[in-house]
Amino acid sequence: MAIETWDSPYIVIWLCLGVLATVLTYGTRGYSGKLNGLEAAFYGVVIGGLAILDGAVLGQTMYDKTEKVWGNLGTMLGLSGPLIVSGLILIVFYRNRVVKHPDEVTVKGEDLEINKSYLLGGITSFMTYGLLAAGIGAMNIVMDIVEDKEGIIYGLAGLVPLVIAIWLIAKYSKWMFKYIVWVLRRKGLLQVVDDKDSK
Repeated sequence: MAIETWDSPYIVIWLCLGVLATVLTYGTRGYSGKLNGLEAAFYGVVIGGLAILDGAVLGQTMYDKTEKVWGNLGTMLGLSGPLIVSGLILIVFYRNRVVKHPDEVTVKGEDLEINKSYLLGGITSFMTYGLLAAGIGAMNIVMDIVEDKEGIIYGLAGLVPLVIAIWLIAKYSKWMFKYIVWVLRRKGLLQVVDDKDSK
């Protein structure tokens, strides 16, 4: 079946449900500590593939011959949305795992020591690619809007969404761990190791 015929919102819904089911399985396995590298990679490929299809289908569904910006908007939302939402869902699972195993995040002096986790790897992948896809998609939308206008300002306007996306990629991890530390401190579970005690 050609992609041009994939213009039904029902397909978008089923693809989103597929992403949700996969990321919930990913998160549940990661929370219980039963997730291995091969399994995490498989879930990542499935979610990424479904997100790509969702972007194509939603873009085709919203496509308008007179206003192609709608098609680009649909593609951006369909691709970046599932990835970002998957990353946010995994953050919730990771928070719950850290609350159950508080020794996985330790404050040592001014540093934060974090045990390696496949949940963290999934969060990093989904948030990075999702935000990057959103930035590139938004850049294309802006360029479609200002394509007939000349000037440096209009040219630079297209770069703004991508710059914002890169800034968010650089910052979200810091915000996430601030939130994790806050949760642990509020529950009295934060593990603090004094440098003098560790020597």
